[in-house]
Amino acid sequence: MIAAPIPCGENLTCPPAFGYLTVIAAFVIVIGSVYLILSAVFGVRMGYLVIAVAFFGWMTLFSAIWLFGTGAPNSKNLGPRGVEAHWQPITAGLTVASQKYPVVSSYPSRPWRTLGPGMASSVQSVTTAIQESLANQANENLHINPLATNALQTTDFTVENVKFATAGKVSLAMAQGFYNFGGPKITVVAYHDSGDVPVYSWAFFAGSLFGLFVHLPFLDRAERKRKAVLTGGRRPDWYGPA
Repeated sequence: MIAAPIPCGENLTCPPAFGYLTVIAAFVIVIGSVYLILSAVFGVRMGYLVIAVAFFGWMTLFSAIWLFGTGAPNSKNLGPRGVEAHWQPITAGLTVASQKYPVVSSYPSRPWRTLGPGMASSVQSVTTAIQESLANQANENLHINPLATNALQTTDFTVENVKFATAGKVSLAMAQGFYNFGGPKITVVAYHDSGDVPVYSWAFFAGSLFGLFVHLPFLDRAERKRKAVLTGGRRPDWYGPA
């Protein structure tokens, strides 16, 4: 849960501040209240082990659903998402060159090519990425906060001559962009970053499995001791209220 941005002034908007506190408070209240009840019944130590095993077991199942889906179409990667696949601008200028990608110097001639109508979404993705890059760079050069009301927007820039090429296994795109109200044409080079969408789901899955396997043997040991007490064994020393 993330709170809505908080106005900080006439030209600025503060980033979210209370969403994280809400999540922490909810975790403490919900998990803490259950732990309080369990500790009153089983004791402090075993109450913690019971709720820890239950929590990590539930998180293991939940994160497994995030990762592997439920079998229904488009049911994978529904949890926290990492970096999406995107076009990442790497250099821009009136003239550009790249030692890593020598093919840049041949733009707009071959091997650079224009995609057909069926690939309009790729052209639009490149256009949007370059517009964002040009707007951010312009705001930085003009010392304008990008959240200010007078900041330059992506729609203030036009992108044309979008073409594509490859350098080994890397997909490249180049285009020319300019400020709508005057200015030179800037040539921009971008590469396609495949991203890492399931990275957080994998982190939750691995962390939940680790927590489950760490706590499960201790819960088993505590349960055996408790069973021995209930069947005639020696009750452990009493250290006061749970």
